[in-house]
Amino acid sequence: MKYNAYLYPITNRLKTGIYNPYLDNFMQSTQSYVNYLNQHYPSDTGIFNLLKYIHKTDVLFLNWIENLPEKKGGLIQTLFFLLVLRMKKVLGVKVVWTLHNKVSHSKGKLFLKKWLFASLIKRSDLIITHAREGIRFAEQWHQGASSRVFYFPHPVVPEQEPEFTIDQEYDVIIWGTLAPYKGIDAFLEFLQQNNTLAGYRILIAGKATSPDFYQKIKRLAGDTVKIKNQFIDKQELARLIQSSNAVLFTYAGGSVLSSGALIDSLAYRARVIGPNVGAFADLGEEEIIDTYKDFSEIPDILDNLKNDKASNPEKMDAFLRNHTWQKFARSFKKALSNV
Repeated sequence: MKYNAYLYPITNRLKTGIYNPYLDNFMQSTQSYVNYLNQHYPSDTGIFNLLKYIHKTDVLFLNWIENLPEKKGGLIQTLFFLLVLRMKKVLGVKVVWTLHNKVSHSKGKLFLKKWLFASLIKRSDLIITHAREGIRFAEQWHQGASSRVFYFPHPVVPEQEPEFTIDQEYDVIIWGTLAPYKGIDAFLEFLQQNNTLAGYRILIAGKATSPDFYQKIKRLAGDTVKIKNQFIDKQELARLIQSSNAVLFTYAGGSVLSSGALIDSLAYRARVIGPNVGAFADLGEEEIIDTYKDFSEIPDILDNLKNDKASNPEKMDAFLRNHTWQKFARSFKKALSNV
């Protein structure tokens, strides 16, 4: 059986210059059993675009829908979507929601967002999560919801190991979109307060979400931290990881469940340090990455990495082999067929 599906979001409004490959990988890996009705037809009308396809939609795939209240016409869009959720049986539509985060990274319209979260966890026919914490989180919101959760670690696109060797230019790099929820400013403030900022060769690389946040990072970094406020392509990322002792994630623990940047770093076989939350905690338990509970633990971890005490290439290679998008698609097909 091949399902007709509508996937959200595919939109013309994504003009920020920040590209997230998750949806492309999701569609490509599942295309043998899912026909995406709107794949080549980006929307200018948000979730209202669903009206064009609802009469022939079997499955509604949702990503980051919890941010809907902050979109243009967010209140009306949210009310419309909540109505669709309530009428899904009448419409003959199955709802599959990917739980990327425990809460929206932005705090605006928080009441509506919590209403959406509660409705999604209660009414989704299947919830995808890439962190074990997502299973517990869904159950906390609605008793019995964990039975409708499909867990699979964030799929990876394995990259070839670089054939070149570069001298270690940095102790640590922080890469990816530079956004307030990632805690980069808090980490720099911690180093300043402890007079250790100058003790590390740090690179921050990625496009800032706003000029104001870039200026804040730049001010905190001073002259000791290098910043590249630009999109980092694959070739450049591979070079930067080779030239660094470790990749550091400074996420605030309140919202994050999974991270595409974490998985991309592992694809290049980076040594990763991250907070003990969500998918980071899962990989920490498997001894694939190092995790910390607070910033004060990071210096010791960096010292251990310099002495090769935290590298486990065999476990990392096994993880990369067993969690490709193709293997995700095979497992997900079974879960979808049981809905």
